[in-house]
Amino acid sequence: MTTVEDLYLGVIRDSITRHPRSLQKRIGPSEIGKPCDRWILHKLNGDGEPDRGPAWKPAIGTAVHDQLERWFDAANRHGGEVEHAEWITEWQVTVGTIGGTSITGHSDLFHVPTGTVIDHKIVGPKQLTKYRIHGPSQQYRVQAHLYGKGFTDDGGWGTCRTVAIAFLPRDGELQNAVFWSEPYNPHLAGEAMLRANRLNLLLQVAGLDGALAASPLCDDEWCTWCRTEKRAQHRAAGGSLFDVPPAEPTPAAGNAIPPLAVLPIPERTCEHCGWQSHERRENTAEWERSWQVHEQLLCPARPAAPVTPLRPAAPPATIAQLCDDCGLPLHPAAAADGSTVHPTCIAPFPPAPRPIPSTPQPAAAAPAPIRNLFDR
Repeated sequence: MTTVEDLYLGVIRDSITRHPRSLQKRIGPSEIGKPCDRWILHKLNGDGEPDRGPAWKPAIGTAVHDQLERWFDAANRHGGEVEHAEWITEWQVTVGTIGGTSITGHSDLFHVPTGTVIDHKIVGPKQLTKYRIHGPSQQYRVQAHLYGKGFTDDGGWGTCRTVAIAFLPRDGELQNAVFWSEPYNPHLAGEAMLRANRLNLLLQVAGLDGALAASPLCDDEWCTWCRTEKRAQHRAAGGSLFDVPPAEPTPAAGNAIPPLAVLPIPERTCEHCGWQSHERRENTAEWERSWQVHEQLLCPARPAAPVTPLRPAAPPATIAQLCDDCGLPLHPAAAADGSTVHPTCIAPFPPAPRPIPSTPQPAAAAPAPIRNLFDR
């Protein structure tokens, strides 16, 4: 018999399952920054995520996003006129292409006057503390910068200058919110798109099985595909259904390192005084260190260190004679010959002698006037 409780929870489960966010199979900007290559390969292949039950926490985030959209739309001045809008909510942007297919997404918020992309994240108290101390994950950073790339490439609302993420408490008060921001970096967005295109090319060439074989399982606890495959491998190996141990790296057969307890340590006695180390032989590092200290410092019969003869003192450096013309040092051979200038400092043609002024002569007396005898 169906109870009211079953009907109540059934409506919630069906609504979450039929939500467009739950039905979306194509990869979007929020997923391109995932650290797991296998997750992106599954998403590029169009695979649906393994069933994990109703996504209640994402549903809470979606509901808060809807309310925030209404609040910021109402905060726009001038009656919501587009040319005077300050806050742009849920705007669709194209962040790039993967294999020739345009990748679009909806940015939560864009502040036009400052060119700031803002993404809302509704998180629990532990995640809030982690983001307050360490900042956002690389996946969240990539998502914000991809939205910034979309606005910049479109250009309709202006160039993106800053990206921000608002971490809002799901189980706390607004005063506990964390607001993180950094300058927009187009290289970060471009590298994420290049990685997605590289994985898409691998998928097209090698197929899904070949691409997955070339990509190791990740350690992300939120990766549904790797977590499911680890559990399947553990069950196939005869392990418990409820105990999935973390994967540990296994060294290759040729590079296997035996434990320290079985490493052979040779017998050793000081040849000068017969001393033996008191350290346990299992502790190889301390055992070797004690030998070094004994041989170099403590052994009473250790041979004296050889005396290194002193090197003869170098003769005192001669003070170089300087050129009288240019002031630079003269070569020792030139100085020994008695030269006081560089040969190159002597002009090839000596200057003409300066003229000697003549001795001034006394002024000549004025000649007497000539008298004409015929002039009476």
